[in-house]
Amino acid sequence: MREHNKASLLFEILLHLAFWTCISALPLLTRPQLPYMHAAFPVWHFLLLNLLLAVQFYLNAFYLIPVWLNQKKQPWIYFAFTLLAFIVLNILGMYMRPAMPFPDHGMPHGHPPLLFNFSLLPLCAITAAAFAYRYLSDSFRQISNRQSITNETLVSELAFLRSQISPHFIFNVINNVVALSRVDPPAVEPTLMELSQLLRYMLYVTDEVQVTMKQKAEYLGSYIRLQRMRFGDEVKVELLIEIKAPEKSLEPMLLVPFVENAFKHGTGDIDSPEISIALISDEKMLYFRVSNKFNPAEVHKDDSHGIGLNNVKRRLALLYPGMHQLSIRQDENYYTVNLQIQFK
Repeated sequence: MREHNKASLLFEILLHLAFWTCISALPLLTRPQLPYMHAAFPVWHFLLLNLLLAVQFYLNAFYLIPVWLNQKKQPWIYFAFTLLAFIVLNILGMYMRPAMPFPDHGMPHGHPPLLFNFSLLPLCAITAAAFAYRYLSDSFRQISNRQSITNETLVSELAFLRSQISPHFIFNVINNVVALSRVDPPAVEPTLMELSQLLRYMLYVTDEVQVTMKQKAEYLGSYIRLQRMRFGDEVKVELLIEIKAPEKSLEPMLLVPFVENAFKHGTGDIDSPEISIALISDEKMLYFRVSNKFNPAEVHKDDSHGIGLNNVKRRLALLYPGMHQLSIRQDENYYTVNLQIQFK
């Protein structure tokens, strides 16, 4: 954040320097016959004229406009101050100009004619520039503030959604281990080893902003092995993983709620339960498919049904707007999820 503020300050300083360089060079480039180009014209007076313009610009941009127009909503006071500044600065510009000859233009010796006086025209122009600067600066600042608020809201919301998913997932895995200890005690130890790998992933890997496809594939494999240890041959599980670009990354905990839901509602009082999972990715897209048999009478039996799915849908909408396609359908006794995500 500090580096960003320093960069913004440096950019604004350079922008102001470029602006005043253009203002100083404009009369020299467009009107070379003016006295400014005369050899006898003192440099200090040329700098004085630009200094008076700078006073008018910054007085308006950083005090009169933001305070009396924007904050206090008293335009008549603003115009009174502006008129007073016009008079004072114009008098300073007129009476501090040097006396100098203009023989090349057939002018008498002494002060230049009124045409070359420091008139109200440049003061009006620089005041208009101050208005434009203040308006654009305030507009960009409001846009930046709104974007910052939106980003902070999204980050907080994503953190909350992720905190909901993790305890929900751990609760289901512990239930799996308890059930396994009753039917096959020797399998508890390797099951706990797989569980330790899953917890390691959740505690350390999911703290990262992005998780590589290689890590996702390893995590998904550990989860499937854990479920196979529990169910054995009771549930037919098919797993297809094809990762062509293992370095590609996604947000953590986006895929497992769908798999978790398949095992939760695709087992139990179901004839010949089947679960099919496919994870395929290339350089541009991720293709993910989960299909399972289900018993319509059992789907809404659990009050916690859909917590993980609702959260992952919301996270997908926040993280990949316009970059993902999610379809969930029920065909007879099969529940199928198809998800496509375009890598950022």
